[in-house]
Amino acid sequence: MSFPTTLGPWFVVQRLRYDDVDKILGQEFYQTDEEGGAIWTPLKSEASLFMSLAAAARVAGALVGEVRALTTKEEAKEFNR
Repeated sequence: MSFPTTLGPWFVVQRLRYDDVDKILGQEFYQTDEEGGAIWTPLKSEASLFMSLAAAARVAGALVGEVRALTTKEEAKEFNR
């Protein structure tokens, strides 16, 4: 698999995690729910990567998340890819 580029970005679905009084605790990342487990993880290495903006946008819209585009090798390394 090649690295993401400006012309061929990868996409991650993420959201902010809050406590009970609206204090931001950190970010969570969407992971594929293959075994009926949690679909949000705080671990970047477990985040699902999308090659299609349309697919990432469908997931983000359904789960109230946001789409982040990865366009460089360094951004891919942030997600251990």
